Amino acid sequence: MQSLIYKVFTRKFSLSLQADALQFLSEVIQQNELSTANATKWLELLADTWTKREEGKPLVEIEPLKELVAAMATGTGNGAASLTSAGAPQPASAAVGASDLFTVISAFDVPTLWYDPGKKLFTHPFENAAILPPAEAKAALFRQRYDLLKQRVLRNENFMAVSFSDHEKDRFYQLSSIDSLQGREGEHFLLFGMLSQLEEGKLSLEDRAGSIELDFTEMNSKHSTVNGLFTESCFVLVDGYVEDGIFRVEEIGLPPPEPREKTKAAFPNNNFFGGTPSLRTETQLRAIEVASDNGIIFLSDVWLDKQETMDALHTLLEGFSHTTPPIAFVFIGDFSSKPFVSGSGDTVQYRENMALLGQLIAGFPEIARKSHFVFVPGSNDPWGQGALPKPHIAEFFTGRLESRLANVTFASNPCRIKYCTHEIVVFREDLLKRIRRNCVLPPTEGTEIVKHLVRTVIDQGHLCPLPQRIRPIYWAYDHAMRVYPIPDLLILADRFDPYSINYEGCHCINPGSFSGGDQSFFMYYPVSRTSQYSKVPPK
Repeated sequence: MQSLIYKVFTRKFSLSLQADALQFLSEVIQQNELSTANATKWLELLADTWTKREEGKPLVEIEPLKELVAAMATGTGNGAASLTSAGAPQPASAAVGASDLFTVISAFDVPTLWYDPGKKLFTHPFENAAILPPAEAKAALFRQRYDLLKQRVLRNENFMAVSFSDHEKDRFYQLSSIDSLQGREGEHFLLFGMLSQLEEGKLSLEDRAGSIELDFTEMNSKHSTVNGLFTESCFVLVDGYVEDGIFRVEEIGLPPPEPREKTKAAFPNNNFFGGTPSLRTETQLRAIEVASDNGIIFLSDVWLDKQETMDALHTLLEGFSHTTPPIAFVFIGDFSSKPFVSGSGDTVQYRENMALLGQLIAGFPEIARKSHFVFVPGSNDPWGQGALPKPHIAEFFTGRLESRLANVTFASNPCRIKYCTHEIVVFREDLLKRIRRNCVLPPTEGTEIVKHLVRTVIDQGHLCPLPQRIRPIYWAYDHAMRVYPIPDLLILADRFDPYSINYEGCHCINPGSFSGGDQSFFMYYPVSRTSQYSKVPPK
């Protein structure tokens, strides 16, 4: 039996077992009288679960192993598969409301993973830090964005490493560093770096080796295609040649995206998304998704200080009270039509508005008991210091609302939601307006502007690829703004017109403004990975 354990853990999952851990597993298999086939299935599930929970820790130690086996044997531990008398792993029964099925992850709890180009793997440089880190963190922020995107680019099938033989060079693109351009005027190069303005009115490209001024005259004369929204601090690929110490750009593009499956295959032991991995297998989670076959509702700009909004929410809840309650309602700010002013009468009014919303939802007991409620703050909501990520709304304002609901989370902005196999990122920001206002190159006409936006966010692997002076981000929490790997669902809540777009396996939605528009919202269906645009009917 020990040879079977060795085959599964060491040869298949590259795990090393301590002697007492090996003996313990042998005893568990013998005590439960598992056949070879059932023992193999159970060991594979156990090894896979260990890899997810311990984030690839290669040495299997006895104490954490005992805890994991105990959880699986009893069906506890977030609903693991359990050992039946027959010995085969069976899915433990679970309600859709189980905590490991629907999890909200704060931006301040997202794992800090930095890519190390020397080791070619992700490391934990430090635990999640304080809001105000040392000044070196600002430079590290951009180095990390650069390293993260460059490793993604180099793994793209169209690119090659420098070490490739000469006869293969024509088949692949090859990146050059800026310091390698010296003395090579007239030659063509493909560069990767960050757009910056080191001198007033002049754009430059920076990489780890240096910087060079860019000139777009030739690109503009050729009417080259510009796909995406390019601002300072964006990372780009530029093709061209050097003349008089200036890089003459002929083409510019965003770094190519990478399908989530490829990213996860490259780094199978990293928990990029955050949260505690479920002990259920992916097959079990998908079965739960299909069984529930319901949707998640997203609303943005829910102004609770407007009576029309409260009336519309009553109509919305009343409509869903006659059917199976949705999996969740995700309310996205702003929750007030005007900016919150601390120390004014706004404090009492804001708190009262939240209490009234709780009273309204409690009027529909089935929904209040079975659905999850998530609240993501906007710029008009308390508190925060104007930088991202924005902390959740304080309990002082939300206490009475929370007391009326069974499952409620006040989240940060942005935040992440994990539902069964789905990874969802929610971000409230008038992003399109900000990016268009700060574009350094006009995008090609003929393509919807929202497609340029979605492409930019996903290709940059970042929710807000703007300069720090335009949209400040806490240096120690820039990793929480990443869109890497690409999520299943991306909510870019904006006051722009509602839309839903599919790009690189990601379904992207802007619910629009519920109170400031025509009381529209979106319902997302995890099983079919589709969404439906809807409006609250007028009275």
